[in-house]
Amino acid sequence: MKNPNKVLLVDLNNFARYPSMSIGYLASVLRQAGIFVSVYAPLMVGVRGVTREARPHRFSLLAARLNHRAATSASSWVRGWRNRLAARRLSDVTAHEGLVVEQFQAALMRDKPDAVMISTYLMYRAVCERICAICQSHHVPVLIGGPYFSQPEVIEDWARIPGLSALAAGEVEVELPDILKTLLNHGDLLRHEGLAITDTEGRFKGGIAAPQTNLDAVPFPDYSDFPWAAYPNRIVPLITGRGCGWGVCTFCSDVTSTAGRTYRSRSPQNVMSEIASHHVRHDVSRFVFTDLKLNSNLLMWRAILDGMQGAAPSAQWIGAVHVGREQDNGLSANDLAAASASGCVRLTTGLESGSQRIADLMKKGTRLGAISDFLHNATAAGISCRCTMILGYPGETAADVHASAAFLEDHARVIERVSLNRLQVIIGTALHRHAMHKPGRLGSFRIVSNDLRNAQAEHRYDEVETASHRKSVMRLLTAVHHINSREISSMACEFEGVM
Repeated sequence: MKNPNKVLLVDLNNFARYPSMSIGYLASVLRQAGIFVSVYAPLMVGVRGVTREARPHRFSLLAARLNHRAATSASSWVRGWRNRLAARRLSDVTAHEGLVVEQFQAALMRDKPDAVMISTYLMYRAVCERICAICQSHHVPVLIGGPYFSQPEVIEDWARIPGLSALAAGEVEVELPDILKTLLNHGDLLRHEGLAITDTEGRFKGGIAAPQTNLDAVPFPDYSDFPWAAYPNRIVPLITGRGCGWGVCTFCSDVTSTAGRTYRSRSPQNVMSEIASHHVRHDVSRFVFTDLKLNSNLLMWRAILDGMQGAAPSAQWIGAVHVGREQDNGLSANDLAAASASGCVRLTTGLESGSQRIADLMKKGTRLGAISDFLHNATAAGISCRCTMILGYPGETAADVHASAAFLEDHARVIERVSLNRLQVIIGTALHRHAMHKPGRLGSFRIVSNDLRNAQAEHRYDEVETASHRKSVMRLLTAVHHINSREISSMACEFEGVM
């Protein structure tokens, strides 16, 4: 009897708080097809996972002010230095690249796979190049995929990595067993939708796979390979649907990612079955829903509120919601009380700006008054509230930033955490397209260059370099620091630091 093929899955997402969903899905699909799977994650060899939203320390406010000053400096050298430092501090994979590659080679020698499949974020390009070189020297084919291989120019740039057999673009997970068979038999990879290659003459070929429509057909992710002892708590990630029911925020790159294009939902029965499965298999009762907008499908949303405790007794969970303008958005006081009873301990919503004018420019589809009501009602129901915010959107003035600071100051009692980020312009977003093709309509906001490897566009906006804007930002940073420095409520403490 022929031995099953072997695949080594490489997890370069490397989350610090819970297993990587993409690797879990890949492992499950391949094992269902009878393929032997092993997993290498840097977390397994002592490389810390991606740390986000660490608790502030005594110098955090000063550091935030200096960081903002460097990020908005007129000096390209200062901005570049700050960006390099930030990249190294974000993840130990970047800071300890040599160890990550060395331990990968050890896993390659130990497991002797027929193929290597890497799930990665774009910031790990250098690590991917080194892994591909090692695999090429051992005649092991490599397939790379990830959430942001959805823009043609980014795909073409990455497909040219020496030693890479093919780049997976789009949602190809259910086709992986067939793709592996073609790969190992040296067949025509381009017969599979969603694979991109560079031929022997350096010509780029291939395209992007269409979104997966029948999500219930995808097997539940398998998290058995992950180093559970390395996580602070036992938390499992879940997703009930791909894409976003709103889906038009101009800055959002998630809706342009491989899984974010168009909104599709799983059935409530399928999701509840997965929750029950993880509860039994991994002895977990803590869950993070990674949906872009968990209330996109109100049938699903209310099924979670009704069925969570039945699927996983004593469950606690968190998720992100959109406080839209719909008459019924699932976030009434009664809905939030039901969410709390189902085990919901924290909800995140995209405030983005305390200026209604800027929110409208972003096409957020929200009203500040509705967000205020949501924050008060959720807090009254016993749910911790977290808000995301963005600095430096085109058209933003000092007055808009002061409005954001005032909103936080007025709502400090009902907001437990704020994630404040400077605007990143991601290639493929509506904002990027607008800035590239109609730059004159954005005032002094302009694209300086496009970094295809990281799918980011360097931009400048003269307003953020003015004294009045910087002064307003200092007020906003102080308001954020005041909120984030408080102890988080006991009900949500096990999820602190989880996005």
